[in-house]
Amino acid sequence: MPDDVYKHLGVERVINCVGYATRVGGGTPDQAVANAMADALQCSVEMDDLQAAAWRLIAQHTGAEGGIVTCGAGASLTLAAAACIAGNDPDQMDELPDTSRCRRSHIIYPRLGPFDYDHAIRLSGAVFDTVDYDQPDALGQIERAITPKTAAIGYVWLRVEQQPDVRSVARLAHQHDLPLIVDAAFSLPPTENLRSCARDGADLVALSGGKHLGGPQASGLLFGRADLVRSAWLQMVDLDVRAETWSLHQWIDAGHIARPPRHGIGRSMKVSKESIVGALTALERYEARDHAAELASWRKRIDRLARELNGLTSLGVSRLFPAPNGQPFPVLRIGSENMRVIHRRLRGHRPRIVLAEDDRDALVAYIFPMCLRDDDLSIVIGALRDIASGISNRKARESWQ
Repeated sequence: MPDDVYKHLGVERVINCVGYATRVGGGTPDQAVANAMADALQCSVEMDDLQAAAWRLIAQHTGAEGGIVTCGAGASLTLAAAACIAGNDPDQMDELPDTSRCRRSHIIYPRLGPFDYDHAIRLSGAVFDTVDYDQPDALGQIERAITPKTAAIGYVWLRVEQQPDVRSVARLAHQHDLPLIVDAAFSLPPTENLRSCARDGADLVALSGGKHLGGPQASGLLFGRADLVRSAWLQMVDLDVRAETWSLHQWIDAGHIARPPRHGIGRSMKVSKESIVGALTALERYEARDHAAELASWRKRIDRLARELNGLTSLGVSRLFPAPNGQPFPVLRIGSENMRVIHRRLRGHRPRIVLAEDDRDALVAYIFPMCLRDDDLSIVIGALRDIASGISNRKARESWQ
């Protein structure tokens, strides 16, 4: 059984209604990805050779100049910020996260909201200048925030119809000779977003490898402009070497960098060979996957949940398509004034059931279909029916009393 390894450790599996979230273990890569990772464990390779292969494949599949595999989209963001601050200057790389002697160290970034992954950027030593990107004059506010200390402009992909869009912010950034960093961690699907950010002018794109892409959970891609991706690569690799025997000595010969830096800001974010291979296998398979069949299976799960939970007096359920942020997959919305009780009782259920919480409304939760097994559905339906019945009976007793 797939969960036997967890039973051996005394860890209970959960029924994952949240989707690809890390807190519930993320996605479940297919067998081809798992097999590739297992094979990758069996021998040694130069990690720079493996990242060079990643560079070629990521460029091919994203349309970017180059790319590397990281240990997650969060690491991609840290490395992206470090690249924009230090460039290919080994002296500045050696200083980070101390940016006091860096010519540019500020990054303009969206005002923090429900998806505040700002620590990933701050780890580089960057100073934040926040702007409310949801305001009608956001582009003007971003432009007014630019100073001689600005190293980059940041953008967080949150929804399908988002204003200002990547293209508009990229155009503004480039007018001021600044790079644009896009946090596109969960922008898939739609599948075209694999290419759209680079196509629309983003200089660095951070993408999760463990969500819809289908790679290992602790993997990410960082792709974009060659010189900036090269800087990120340099700040992550093992550098216990002499310059003359360095596996990237050709970069010195080519004038990309004067010498090897010391271990960089991203050394603690090193990515394993099996994770690189798993992420690249998933990337190669991504566009050839049967996304229509995948969507059909998701619709079938949500339709059944909606059909069998409809009519419960203490729960309001509705099917949503697209998802609340416009992504093209179905979601079941659950509303209840007793949502806190529902979450608590589902967590006490065996197997434990974890719903996706609404970021703004504590009385709303969601069921996402992508990580559900077909045999999970009856368990979720039965648990929610029991909880709803208990809530209704309690209200009836309170009313009678």
